[in-house]
Amino acid sequence: MAPETENKLEYDLVRRAKKGDRSAFSKLVELYQDRVYSLAWKTIGDREIAQDVAQDSFVRAWRALPGFKGESKFSSWLYRITYNTSLSELRRLGKPVDQYSGDELEALPNLVMHTVSIESNLEKNDLVERLIDALPPNYRSIVSLFYLHELSCQEISDVSGHPVGTVKAYLHRARNHLRKSAAELLQAG
Repeated sequence: MAPETENKLEYDLVRRAKKGDRSAFSKLVELYQDRVYSLAWKTIGDREIAQDVAQDSFVRAWRALPGFKGESKFSSWLYRITYNTSLSELRRLGKPVDQYSGDELEALPNLVMHTVSIESNLEKNDLVERLIDALPPNYRSIVSLFYLHELSCQEISDVSGHPVGTVKAYLHRARNHLRKSAAELLQAG
């Protein structure tokens, strides 16, 4: 689907859902369920808990939808709800909610592809997945938003509540962490 068509569809679904149309909201859930789950999983690090967090995020979004003003993209608003729900769940479970500060990242996929030479795309994806999973929770969620959901640093800032500079720092530190992990895999393997 072309981006313009997708944006029109999303706009129409959001407009209808704000008026209480449950079928329109169900379609929004279908559009975003994989991405919401992915963000929750990257933030939490546990697939089962991430499923619960994703479901809770959609429930919260449904309840908060009448207050959605459209000042940001619907996806950014939904990711913000998911991110906050994930952090709340981490706190509830007594797990640390890592806070880091610090500067930039441009090409995670290129970094891994240049650092580790693997024969098939499936193996590359598996390696990237394992390397990302090993990141601390805040790094995982920021990397997920940046590379998997293709949000800009500003949009990630809007979602996470972190200043843009902090988002860039997380990405930079994640890249360094991934580079080190990939090098260790090469030496071990």
